[in-house]
Amino acid sequence: MPPILYMAPLHGITNRIFRKAWFKHFAGLDAAMAPFILGVPTSSASDTHYKDLVPVRGATVPLVPQILGNDAAHFVETAKVLATMGYDEVNWNLGCPYPMVTKKKRGAGLLPFPDLVAAFLERVCSALTVSVSVKLRLGLRDRRELLALVPVLNQFPLRRVVIHPRVGTQMYGGTVDLDGFEEASGALAHEVVYNGDIRDVPTFESLQKRFSRIDTWMLGRGAVADPFLPGLIKGGALPQQPAMVIRAFHDELYIDYREALDGQRHVLDKMKELWGYLGQSFADADDDLKHVR
Repeated sequence: MPPILYMAPLHGITNRIFRKAWFKHFAGLDAAMAPFILGVPTSSASDTHYKDLVPVRGATVPLVPQILGNDAAHFVETAKVLATMGYDEVNWNLGCPYPMVTKKKRGAGLLPFPDLVAAFLERVCSALTVSVSVKLRLGLRDRRELLALVPVLNQFPLRRVVIHPRVGTQMYGGTVDLDGFEEASGALAHEVVYNGDIRDVPTFESLQKRFSRIDTWMLGRGAVADPFLPGLIKGGALPQQPAMVIRAFHDELYIDYREALDGQRHVLDKMKELWGYLGQSFADADDDLKHVR
């Protein structure tokens, strides 16, 4: 049975415009998780709050919206709006590592507080008809924080738990903690999804061999840097002219950003951010990337 592959939520990158272009030109991903929106009261939410999650006509790839926040009532109101848009699952972000988020006890900042997580999930799971999943890290500062949280998570009917095997203070640096992932995933009663540093086929095969019970995997930076990677993981082959496929994707993305964004500077910032990832897959690209920048 082939693995199930998700596009990970990369804030500022894997937005609606990016997803539309990516899924048109590349293969291998079965679903996507959208970058988070804040949980807010319905009365204070404008149409723009949900613009990244407006269903795309003709889209065939399932999308899971993600909500960041620590106010259960606001989460419920936001999730109910998403339900009216056709979504049957919402994901709670317990993994965002940025200090401006964690210091407010949001994202990974909630991981050291099992009682707060329990109270939140109690209110949310009892109030919603849509499924709730969770995306988290091993902890804010220590992987033992997730182990202490596992008994709480096991009390609730979560659809799945996505684990990025770093702690929040690592941000996206250092190495993933595979021992920590193995320990936490083995203790959870839910479907577990692996997310973190899948950058090439040999890495994926090594992870798949070690974690043979994991069926679903999430690719973020690896699939942006090498958009052919998911297809290769699924056993596909590179197209005859891969650079032409990249060019077509790049040009469509550029045109769509020009139509959607106000001002040349915003468009160029988006494209340079893309090349910060995409350039990693081109050999000896440093000089060329300097010209791009």
